[in-house]
Amino acid sequence: MYKFWILSVFFLFACTSHSQNKIASLPPALVESSALIKHKCSFLSLNDSGNKAKILVFNKKGKIKHSCVLRNATNVDWEAMAYDGKEFLYIGDIGNNENKRKDLVVYKVRIDEVLNNKSVEAEKISFHYPEQSNFPPEEAQLYYDAEAMVVKENVLGESELLIFTKNRTVPFDGISKIYSLPLVPGEYEAKLLTNLHLPATNWREESITDAAFYNQDELYILTYAKLYMYKYENEKWVQKKEYLHDSWTQKEGIAVDKKHIYLTDENESGIFTSNYLYKLKK
Repeated sequence: MYKFWILSVFFLFACTSHSQNKIASLPPALVESSALIKHKCSFLSLNDSGNKAKILVFNKKGKIKHSCVLRNATNVDWEAMAYDGKEFLYIGDIGNNENKRKDLVVYKVRIDEVLNNKSVEAEKISFHYPEQSNFPPEEAQLYYDAEAMVVKENVLGESELLIFTKNRTVPFDGISKIYSLPLVPGEYEAKLLTNLHLPATNWREESITDAAFYNQDELYILTYAKLYMYKYENEKWVQKKEYLHDSWTQKEGIAVDKKHIYLTDENESGIFTSNYLYKLKK
């Protein structure tokens, strides 16, 4: 979560603007929607720091259908969700605005239990970033906030969790560090895989706020100003598409299906009229 006191006017970007249709207003219960998963005809989302350890399920009209509390969990700063497409849902308590946290954790739950029960027991994948030695580090090393993660198969055919960090460096250098974690509950040292280089313009444009995978092939990266699509080729992420948001809001949730991209934004600071579920064509 981050409060925006000043709205910036963005200059033109060298990318394509795609119409983002508002298909539903989100209810007050999701005023801080900070992650998004599409499951069949429903959506799953959550609120970020200071809220209940709860997942909310809603439909395309923005109506809450169900909610599920995670037992054995605390919402310090929930900022991300990832789904393996089969059985498990992962909730990232990985928000770290000031780069001070030493209690980062991803909660693991069965998605069918979330969809059908009022509460579910969560397992914990606790971790730390081995490159971070100071809490917080110097301003030029503020790489350890995160709001985006996906489940991906590695070269061995094993599934792992990828975390994309949210850059807060001063000066801003546009680098997002990509870390991997096992999907088995326990305590881990996250493994640094590579760096993703976004334009080194400024924090409000290129901070990564969520990510989504489609078909283990297309990686979608959401920022406050843009949306990127990458493919993994020759052992690196290669950018294929770039979308410019046609309105500026605090967009922090993304989900993707065969034909469409879905976004949600949050309105915790009360700057905007409402927050919405958006849809655009791929």
